[in-house]
Amino acid sequence: MTSEQTKRDQPAVSDAVLRTLSIQKDSLEALHNSQTVDAIAQVANVIDEEDGRVIFTGIGKSGDVGQKISSTFNSIGISSHTIHPVEALHGDLGALADNDIVVLISNSGNTDEMVELLQFLGSFDATTVAITSDPSSKLGQQTDYHINTKVEEEGAVVDLVPMASATATMAIGDGIANALMASRDFGKQDYGHFHPGGPIGKRLLLTVEDLLYKEMPETHPSDTLAQVAVKVSEGGKGIAVVQDDESHVEGIITDGDIRRLIESGTDLHNITAEDVMTTSPVTTSPETLAIRALETIEEYSITQLVVTDDDDRLVGVLHIHDIMEEGLTQ
Repeated sequence: MTSEQTKRDQPAVSDAVLRTLSIQKDSLEALHNSQTVDAIAQVANVIDEEDGRVIFTGIGKSGDVGQKISSTFNSIGISSHTIHPVEALHGDLGALADNDIVVLISNSGNTDEMVELLQFLGSFDATTVAITSDPSSKLGQQTDYHINTKVEEEGAVVDLVPMASATATMAIGDGIANALMASRDFGKQDYGHFHPGGPIGKRLLLTVEDLLYKEMPETHPSDTLAQVAVKVSEGGKGIAVVQDDESHVEGIITDGDIRRLIESGTDLHNITAEDVMTTSPVTTSPETLAIRALETIEEYSITQLVVTDDDDRLVGVLHIHDIMEEGLTQ
């Protein structure tokens, strides 16, 4: 293609993009009404009350959208999977069980394979849900529940290509998922249980107790700074935690504190920890999420957190490097 042709075609390309975005936007706005919200909420209630799994099925792009919604459901603890309607008619119906909820996705609602599958679902005690753009279609009329995508045009240059219908269906699936999370009081901690690996799991589940260093040398108020300097080195966390005889935290001394005292000419043998320690240090508990501990470290512009129990006794020290090693920082 010549540069002249490219310049001539550019307005048409831009118009196609703008039309796509405009129709996609309109397809989502069409869902924003009480009738659709009620239908989505009703299906969510049925899923919440039934003991079975949620099975999604569809042909082509509808099947792809079903896989995405199924994946979302699994991530929030709703047992779900997909089946291909053709494969189901040739043996995979065995994957279904009584009390399952089968969601049939078809823009027209009249896809032959989907309609045929629906007839065989009658042999199971399954609840059926159709997501289509035509309430009067065979799926819309013959399933237990129907959600109308309200899509009138796809927005594609060739209008047969599924675009707006896929977007609307995906949004409906997300709406059902959100309704289920709201009804089950599903929170971040619950989400983390289904994502134990990777950054998501670590951000949601990793606690201070998982990362803290407990083998801190005992430092007492009467220790000289020379002794404290040795204990800072032995601890390996750049800090000494000053404790009384019952392990209650009284203060801290960091390697930076010692360095500054040396630079000022202080004799480390003639001054004690009690004389220079920082009292009332920033502390956290072992049960605190690691990501929250990181926020505290950043808030106070420090590199270590003293970890204490409910009685203010020393449990250990958490260093920002321990958090960084888990990939929780940028």
